[in-house]
Amino acid sequence: MKLLFLNVDLGYGGAEKMMAWVANALSEAGNDVTFLTYRDASANYQKLLPSVRREHIQLESSGGSIMGFAKCTTNLRRYIKKEQFDLTIAFLSPSQIRLVQACKGTNTKVLLSQRSDPYYKSKLKGLRKLLSSQMGKLFLQADAYVFQTPKAQQYYSQEIQKRSVVIPNPIRQLFRTVERNSEKRIVNVARLDLKQKRQDLIIAAFNKISPNYPEYVLEFYGSGEDDNMLKELAKDNPKIIFKGVTTNVVESIQNAAMFVLASDFEGIPNALLEAMSLGLPCVSTDCSPGGASLLINSSDCGTIVPRNDVDALAEAMRKYIDNPELAETHGVNAMKVNERFSEKRIAKEWISFVTSLSNEN
Repeated sequence: MKLLFLNVDLGYGGAEKMMAWVANALSEAGNDVTFLTYRDASANYQKLLPSVRREHIQLESSGGSIMGFAKCTTNLRRYIKKEQFDLTIAFLSPSQIRLVQACKGTNTKVLLSQRSDPYYKSKLKGLRKLLSSQMGKLFLQADAYVFQTPKAQQYYSQEIQKRSVVIPNPIRQLFRTVERNSEKRIVNVARLDLKQKRQDLIIAAFNKISPNYPEYVLEFYGSGEDDNMLKELAKDNPKIIFKGVTTNVVESIQNAAMFVLASDFEGIPNALLEAMSLGLPCVSTDCSPGGASLLINSSDCGTIVPRNDVDALAEAMRKYIDNPELAETHGVNAMKVNERFSEKRIAKEWISFVTSLSNEN
């Protein structure tokens, strides 16, 4: 098949990382793959195989204007018709709506992968809700879909579900540099973000248990716009430490007593996946639309707690501190994600689904 991947750039983000990975996997499977960017040529941080044709065409300078959108769509349509792609693929909203419009009336199919939380988008208000609704209508006009979790898929109509498949992210397997030796550290690795990542809940939960376990510290790895606000919340507890961005996740967290995630919404939480890969006992909120519960799919490989529940989060931390053998057993069992979400297995699912689309009339 002749495939086109479309995105504004090849930046640092998780969606860009996954797009490059899928493009490489489909190229290795024998497809003719092109990766086209159309805004920022300098953002080129993901590695593509030599067999993937990398192109940049400056179709627009920003995505904010109606005229910019119309011009981009027109030029994109011209390019797609000229190259005669069999299938086009996009992961993020700006490129998705452009592809749907550009491919109307052509023989080129559109495959969209949902990376965000559709339940969260349904809570938007005002202008943001209106814009999201308009983009949502275009999203529904694609030929096929890939969702990360069953719950995300179930948000949509039966008609959409019939044209879709659930394929989670593969694991970037991490390998320990030393044998496991649990230290009295609770860790979180994430962007410092109160709206989504909810480190405020972790701070509040740790403050509840900290007086009874004075030897334990809470470490945050990452940076973000809410850095100062979170430090203000933690200022009265010297056991809470902000470590900043780490260049070596393995050495930073591999011997922590546990990993804690408190997000309200995620796709597949890559930080949680990597912590489980290293064999850490993990506590996570049941973040929408079900990515964490997909990873921690049984009670013997981690602990899932309700969202926005400080008491439940504190109790889960306390459980692992009081029961170190249970914690370590859960950590060992968590390492099964290395097989369940291996790159080889996930690549086969993508290749199978894309191949099935070529066989349809």
